[in-house]
Amino acid sequence: MANGGIIGPVIEPTTATSENLTAFTSNGTFTAQSNQTSATVLLVAGGGGGGPTGPNEAGAGGGGGGGFRVLTAHPIPASSVTVTVGAGGGAASKGNNSTFASDTPISSTAGGKGGGAESGGTDMNGGSGGGKGNLSGGSNPGNPPINSGSGNAGGYSPPEGNQGGNTGAAPLYAGGGGGGAGAVGGDGPAYPNNGGAGTASDVNSPTASPSNTTYAAGGISGRYPAGGGGGAGSSNTGNGGGGANCTIPSGNSGGAGGSGIVVVKETAQAAGASGVWSMAEVYKFENEGTWPT
Repeated sequence: MANGGIIGPVIEPTTATSENLTAFTSNGTFTAQSNQTSATVLLVAGGGGGGPTGPNEAGAGGGGGGGFRVLTAHPIPASSVTVTVGAGGGAASKGNNSTFASDTPISSTAGGKGGGAESGGTDMNGGSGGGKGNLSGGSNPGNPPINSGSGNAGGYSPPEGNQGGNTGAAPLYAGGGGGGAGAVGGDGPAYPNNGGAGTASDVNSPTASPSNTTYAAGGISGRYPAGGGGGAGSSNTGNGGGGANCTIPSGNSGGAGGSGIVVVKETAQAAGASGVWSMAEVYKFENEGTWPT
């Protein structure tokens, strides 16, 4: 193509872009700035709900934190990308995955549910695993056997989370804490600080998470005796729900897991003017103030 005396492609200069942070706390669509081909993506899945107790049972396990992943230089297309933010699991329920559906889709795995006081069941494995439930009197394995949930269900490197904790004996008969992104769930009889620690990230959204940069902590376990239903493991995004405490004669439900988050961090890009340019084009862009210096 002719462009003022030089034969070659017509290539527009690219404009400079600044660092940009886009946070999703619910499902949405991401569109990159111009001149962006990659970004750092933080994915935190929904945390698992804490386990329940029946009448006269010991403490239930805490829910596992949602899977935590940070991918640098992840390719992003010029077209829009569908973003799914995993909701936290309800009481005794697994959380939900978070996904960034680019040309190379990436996900983090939902947190596993906490084990019930006298039941294990499915869905305890996850991004981080749910804590083990504790039978009355502190004996295990129960029927069926109760095991703590395993972490890093997505099989990622580095791991997205950790295993849930085991149970404790007298006098509290606490369940195991849920695994967190930064540590395995704590074992009983420690109570109440035995959910696995979350993980801090500098890919943070002040809008979505005003006072912290730590995500996906495990839920605390329940205990015997006294107390009501389990609460949230922490205030962190993607946390596991707390396991239920025992009350006599009725049982309790565990706490719900926290919703996840997806944050996309685009780095600043300098203006560019690669290619072959005619003097007429340089003069035109200089007059417009769009020729990079």
